[in-house]
Amino acid sequence: VYIDTLFAMNLIINYFLLLATAKICAVAAKRARLWLAASAGAIYAVLAALPPAAWLAHPLMKLLSGALLLLAAFGARRSFARLALVFFAVSAAAAGAVMAAGARVNLRVLAAAFLVCYAAVTLVFRRAARAAPKPADVTIRVAAREVALRALRDTGNSLTDPLSGSAVCVVALDDALPLFPKELRGELTRAVLGAAPDGLIALNTLQSDVKFRLIPYSAVGVAGGALLGFRPEYIGVDGAARRDIVVAISPNAVSDNITYSALI
Repeated sequence: VYIDTLFAMNLIINYFLLLATAKICAVAAKRARLWLAASAGAIYAVLAALPPAAWLAHPLMKLLSGALLLLAAFGARRSFARLALVFFAVSAAAAGAVMAAGARVNLRVLAAAFLVCYAAVTLVFRRAARAAPKPADVTIRVAAREVALRALRDTGNSLTDPLSGSAVCVVALDDALPLFPKELRGELTRAVLGAAPDGLIALNTLQSDVKFRLIPYSAVGVAGGALLGFRPEYIGVDGAARRDIVVAISPNAVSDNITYSALI
């Protein structure tokens, strides 16, 4: 096996594993970032095959490299454990498909195995999602920081901002934190997890381009509460800019499954 062939095979494998993971977990991911992460994984595979660095082929190092691959592709987020489980499960399924083919591993066999696995995964998740509302791709930007999320179009959600009457997009704290500078994240976390009114005062005394507000809400089991909200510099839904939406930060994940990470 030549180094260039080994690199190319692992580059393709890593990219499609990451892409399948993103599709299954309904995580919006930039293709360029997936390719960069896949390239890093391919470099690791080449180094692990060289005698001076044979220690890189140890199972623990493989697990560590897989975790770093996911961090490079998707960043640190609350759903990281779920992404890791799906990534390793898809990897095992793809490896099983290649072994079941009973053929020498080459680009043609790999392509066929991944097509079969990807088609099977797509069929299963598409059938499961038929009865569910179509999700939306939401992009939120504050200054130079941006997050991309998959949101559920919740037709039963009547939450509005009392100041402007705008609709509200509810995002989990872990998904919202990357939008703010590190020096603000600690105070923001305390405000969201603690007493919202007191936290609002503390946040708005800090030097920040964002002005926070309270958004009252009620839900099953909650007679009345308040979420910390703000109007981002930009929010887009399925690629279209929206000026009639503010963002509310939830202390908890907005979903207990893998289909979405925001409510709109």
